[in-house]
Amino acid sequence: MMEPTSDSSTLDIYGSQSTLRPSGLGAELTYDLTLAMTIGFGVVFVFVMLLLWVAWRRQTPAGHWWVWSGGILLPVAAIVVLMTASTAILVASTRSDDEALVIDVTGYQFWWDVVYDPDGIALRDANELVLPAGRPVTLRLKSDDVIHSFWVPSISGKMDMIPGRINTLTVRPEEPGRYRGQCAEFCGLSHPRMAFEVVVLELDAFDEWLLTTQGEARDAAQPELLAGKQVFIDAGCSACHEIRGVAEGGRLGPDLTRVGARASLGAGMWRMNQGNLAGWIADVGDMKPGAQMPSYNHLSGPELRAVSAYLASLR
Repeated sequence: MMEPTSDSSTLDIYGSQSTLRPSGLGAELTYDLTLAMTIGFGVVFVFVMLLLWVAWRRQTPAGHWWVWSGGILLPVAAIVVLMTASTAILVASTRSDDEALVIDVTGYQFWWDVVYDPDGIALRDANELVLPAGRPVTLRLKSDDVIHSFWVPSISGKMDMIPGRINTLTVRPEEPGRYRGQCAEFCGLSHPRMAFEVVVLELDAFDEWLLTTQGEARDAAQPELLAGKQVFIDAGCSACHEIRGVAEGGRLGPDLTRVGARASLGAGMWRMNQGNLAGWIADVGDMKPGAQMPSYNHLSGPELRAVSAYLASLR
């Protein structure tokens, strides 16, 4: 049996996951609001400290107007301003755009199903989101089990994913690069391990990626890859997983047509390589507690090496 590699960290796989480095319209609006709040309440703090100093120096009782102004009027005014600004950001993030690319993102325990242009080409992928820079994208966010929350701090604000409901979030990434997303709502045992990668490409590069990714999986030309393909079919993996051109119809698990091209395995948990794939297949419960996939520890060593090599070759 092949053991998973020792380096399981994915923090260096992904790019920015910081709200202080905005690279999208929603993140920039949130950053501006945060900056304004910090400055505004910093001024309020200094003003209150000044009033306390004046009261200490006077050592005489103040009138009721201090209570009304400092305890009621000022907090109410601050809350109204904050609600108005945050509501404006929320409206801007959920406003539909007729020119926007539509992508369906469905949250599961504990992975992400992604379908590009569901009313058109309906290209399916998993645990990775590829977006065009400078173009609006409407994300239709859903959940198939419990409440999840979609969050890419460097690109947009959070949006809950509620079973039986579709919430929309319009994003417009500005800078090409790699960014890290995360489920921001506790959803079960492996909630902290439910991440995903966002790859932002220039418009021409994105159109080319969308075109080249629509085809079937790469042919298994080498004997080991052919053997791995057969193990995938014989073991019944196609009941849950789809590989276009090889095994189609599986919808319970992630689409594996280009699984080897992803940066990570297990929704942000492990580096994508053959060793980690073999360990995942053999004992998924040990690598990601709570995952719904059964372990295939009955496979022999050669079978495990073959099927992991085949999956790693799919790009």
